[in-house]
Order: sequence, then structure tokens, then C-alpha cells
Amino acid sequence: MAKKRKRRATRRRPVIQSEKYSIRALHEDREYGLYWYAWLWKLIRPVLIFLCSVLMVIGIVSIGYDRVYGAFFAPVVADSAEVVDFQIDSGETVTQIGQRLQDANLLRDKRVFKYTVQFKGLTNALSYGVFQLSPGMNVDQIIEELTSGSQTNERVITIVPGWTCEDTADYLVAEGALEDRQEFLALCNNVDLFVGSSYALRDAQNAGTLAGRKYALEGYLATDTYRIFTSATAESIIRTLLNQHNKVIDSVYYANNTEYYTDAEGTRHEVETYDNNLSMDQIVTLASMIEKEAANREDYARVSAVFHNRLRLGMKLESDPTATYLTGEHKLALSDAETGAINNYNTYYVPGLPVGPICNPSVAALEAAQSPDMDYINEGYLYFCAMEPTSGQLAFSITKEEHDANVAMYRPLWEEYDRRQALEQATEEIRAEEQP
Repeated sequence: MAKKRKRRATRRRPVIQSEKYSIRALHEDREYGLYWYAWLWKLIRPVLIFLCSVLMVIGIVSIGYDRVYGAFFAPVVADSAEVVDFQIDSGETVTQIGQRLQDANLLRDKRVFKYTVQFKGLTNALSYGVFQLSPGMNVDQIIEELTSGSQTNERVITIVPGWTCEDTADYLVAEGALEDRQEFLALCNNVDLFVGSSYALRDAQNAGTLAGRKYALEGYLATDTYRIFTSATAESIIRTLLNQHNKVIDSVYYANNTEYYTDAEGTRHEVETYDNNLSMDQIVTLASMIEKEAANREDYARVSAVFHNRLRLGMKLESDPTATYLTGEHKLALSDAETGAINNYNTYYVPGLPVGPICNPSVAALEAAQSPDMDYINEGYLYFCAMEPTSGQLAFSITKEEHDANVAMYRPLWEEYDRRQALEQATEEIRAEEQP
């Protein structure tokens, strides 16, 4: 009989029962454990990004402002205790004041002073007298000091380049600076009264070229912005303009414009300049023609070159503004009768320059008359004409054939422009008559 085997009891490992991780326990962990701030981070994160971006923009703007301020608006000498007396005379322009402030080491840039004064509308508030200024003052502090006085007894006038004596008289009457237009124009022919106040006028008198001029002072009333007394007379205003013209002549006619350049081999050469043999009065006369002919400043020296080339060759200058100066007409397409007018201003009729200036030119036009474009001189340009009228551009040419072709192309545009201008002027006159 077989023996029964005893079963060997095997030992089982105990089973560890873990607690079930309930939803409640999960919420408690996230509320009080590792993830409790997750919802708050979602709110804070975009706010922090926005604030960082704002701080970066502020930083960039601040750095740019600091550089601009340091270069143009900051005091010349920071924390300087030095005090200097600075005098402004009645009649000085904003440009002159800015230049003298820079020369006195009180400003970094005269243009910043001028534009800041004009932008703030303080041109009329600048006082004359003696002011105590310091290199430690910034631009705003200097302007505040110079505008601290009362200006009830002064006004600002602006004489625009290209204006004639008659234009200036009309403007002064319209501004209330003068009551009598004819008094001003009569004084513009009083040579004996003003010859001691104008270099160019004295030069013309000594040359005997004043005879036959419409206004003896035409060309010598410097264009700029001025502060004058409200009680200023026509004579005192004219003297102010003539004194400024003397300063302009000093800076242009007597200027040393020698320039140099270095070639590829390192040798220094003098830049070629024009051997200008015109007198002071002739420079003013030529500049007045340039002012009337060129609408864009970059063309001033080119127009000057054409006139200089024609003068050198003995050609008539044939400048349209000289033909219409006595009549006061403003046209682009002149008739044969207008170009054939017999008078000493019409350069279609007289050889060389007209008898005198035809307007009061700008400094830029005077500089161009003194120093024409040397490329146009050397290449022999002899002609120019207006292109599309409203563009102000000029078409230059060397030969008469090229010039005639340009005139044929653009003359219809000039005629149409003249018709529109005449219609607008007639309409304005009718409206003026209808007003009570």
C-alpha cells in the first residue's frame, strides 16, 4: 500500500494592501503640496512678460534719449558754476542769437536752439538786454532765461527770400508794422540816407551803377526773421535789414572758401574754385536772378554756372524774371513782346547783368553767385528751362538744339499753369470785391 505523501506547506509572502489614492487626496495634495501654485502662475506669467517688455522698451527709449540729450540739449559743461554776461541787442534774429550762444560756448548746437524756440512759439518772447548765463545750463534753461522779460513792445517780422522792395512794403503794412507803403518805397530810393549803412550800396554808388534802378535798395534788404519795436519807423526797419545784409556780405563775399582733398597716393590738393571777378554789387545782382530762377536749392550753383558761362562767352543772359521785373508779372511762358521789352533790367535786351538786383536774395543764392558749380562750368552748360511747373525742377542743356527741344516739350505745361494761376487770381479779386 503506497504511502501518502505529506504536502509541504509553502510560505506565502504577505500581501501589502495600499490605500487607494482618492480624488479627495489628489485635491488636498494640489492645494497644500507641490502643485498648489499652478493656477496662480497661469495668471502671473503673461503679466510678467508684459512688464518685462515694457521695461525693455523704456530702457531702449531712455538710452536713445540720453544720447540725443547729451549730444544736443545738455549743458556744455555739466555742473559748471561759471556765470557770463550775454547781451542781446534789439533787432537781432533768432539765427544770430543761436550763433552767438554757440560761439560763447553756451550751446552745443545753434540749430537746436533756433528750432526749439520756433517749435515752442517763443520767437516773439525773446527779450533784449543783458542776461547772466552759464555753460552749466541746458537749452531749455537758457531759453527760459532769455524769454523771462516782457515783449509787449516788440513784434516779429520775416522777410522771405525772393521778395522785392514792394513785396516787403506790402507785408509790413499787412502785419501792422507800418501804415504807409509809399513812405517805405520812397526810402528805398534815398541813397544818401542809407549809403553809409550798406557795403553793397556804397559799392554800387562808387561804380556809378545806381542810375536807372527802380529801387536803389533792391537786393540789400537781408532776408531773415527779426524782432523789432512796435514803434519802429520805416527808416529804422530798413537800417536793421541793411545791417544784417552787411553781415551776410562779410560771410559770403569775404569768406575763404578754399577746400582740399587727398588723392589715392596721399597727396593733398586744393579743390578747384571759380575765378570770380564780379564786384560785390554784381554778386548781389546775379544772386537775385538765381533766387528767382531756381526753386530748389540744389539748382542754385548750377544756374549760377550757366550764367557765368554765358557772361564769359559774351552771350545775353536771357533770364525771364528780368524781363518781367518792372511789370511785376509772374509767368512761365513769356510772349515775344515781354521778352522784347526795352529796359535796362531785361537781359533779353541788355548784354550782361541787368542794371540792378531784381529781388532780395537768400544767403544760399549769394553763395551760389560767388561759387558756381564747377562741373557745369567745365562741361559748358549754357541753357536751362523749367520742367513741370509744380515740381520746381529745371532741365539743363549744353547746346541750343537740346534747349529748344526742352522748351517745345514743356511750354504747353507752362501755358496751362499760367492760365490756372490767372484764373485763381481773378477769382480771389472778385471775392475780395464782394466782401463788405
